[in-house]
Amino acid sequence: MNDAPDRAVTAALARIGTVFERPADWQPPAGTIDDVVAWLLGPARDFARAAEAFDELCWRLVGAGLPLARMSINGETLHPLFFGYGLRWWRAQRRTEYAMARHEMRKTPLYLDSPVARCIEDGLPIRRRIAGTADADDFPILADLREQGITDYLVLPIRGARRRRHVGTFATDRSGGFTDADVAALARVAAIFGILVDHYVLEQISRNVVEAYLGATTGPRVLAGQIRRGSGERLHAVIWSSDIRGFTERSERLDGERVVALLNACFEAQGAAIEGNGGEVLKFIGDGLLAIFPIPGSGDERGAVAAAVAAAGEALAAVEALHDTPLLAGEPPLRVVIALHVGEVFYGNIGSSQRLDFTVIGPAVNLVSRAAEAAKTLDVDLILTEALAAAYGGGVERLGEFRLRGLAGARALFTPRQGGRAPAGLS
Repeated sequence: MNDAPDRAVTAALARIGTVFERPADWQPPAGTIDDVVAWLLGPARDFARAAEAFDELCWRLVGAGLPLARMSINGETLHPLFFGYGLRWWRAQRRTEYAMARHEMRKTPLYLDSPVARCIEDGLPIRRRIAGTADADDFPILADLREQGITDYLVLPIRGARRRRHVGTFATDRSGGFTDADVAALARVAAIFGILVDHYVLEQISRNVVEAYLGATTGPRVLAGQIRRGSGERLHAVIWSSDIRGFTERSERLDGERVVALLNACFEAQGAAIEGNGGEVLKFIGDGLLAIFPIPGSGDERGAVAAAVAAAGEALAAVEALHDTPLLAGEPPLRVVIALHVGEVFYGNIGSSQRLDFTVIGPAVNLVSRAAEAAKTLDVDLILTEALAAAYGGGVERLGEFRLRGLAGARALFTPRQGGRAPAGLS
């Protein structure tokens, strides 16, 4: 990832994550390069956050006599939204930040014309003495560095495990730039630093993968060790079940790539609304979606219910807005049905000994799934069970009592007033 200071472009194409800052009166520990190497091989791996460990390394290098003004470590990661990461440190600002670069950045001049991209591709060091030169601006970042008072800029490949490549950048504002001894010391540290970088990058990739496939709440639970089959907990929650009307017919008529694009857009619209209101998407089942809004033991049930109804309204509006996009050119609008219920579920590991799923089960899940089926028959976009309507307390319309497939007895179903469509922000 490029470490250029173009904040406008970076904000559009990257996500700034952890930021770590030092107090103005903090002083780096004095030592030698041998001390830095010993720290890298030992205590550096005990930090909980990569940004904090990287910040400590930069200051320890300063304490060992290296005239660093800024430093970064960059490389590729595994994430559905981001292709790379960057840890960046500034001495003057006493600040380190962790950023992730979106896949779109990989095709921009900001990345393609950077020394980081060149070093990742070629695997060779790059050095540019900046002060007083007019022929060193073969990379756009060099002009920016000159304006910041940087005199010498060094880019070093950092070898990771399994041929994974990282890149370190080192800049100084000292008159005369780096000495040969400085460059040798940085090369020595960079060679060992790959061990620490792999430690944090592989940990981050693990989090990325489990959160992408299991969710931001469930993923960390699995990484924390909740992986035994049958383990879990009883949970009071609002349960969301949604489906797309007429999707079977549409999927038979359109090519596979367009069907996938439609599904992704529809799920994105719903997922953003769910997560933006405190819920978590648990799984996608064909063109269906299952989500929950957890309610802690003594939590605010009415607040969770209102959040779920608001999310449903936002999701319906977002899906409807897709009709104005090129994705649905020449196609009838996508219509989604959403059912909401509040009750107790079992939330945990279910499956075979070789393949597990972290999900929710129980009568409450069965009920909300059948209510979603009824919504299609009743031509209602948003349907509420009796338990949820009672907890909601807002304006609802009783649709009647209906027998739901596989469930004993008739069940009362409701919808928010205004013809079954909950407007965005309904609470």
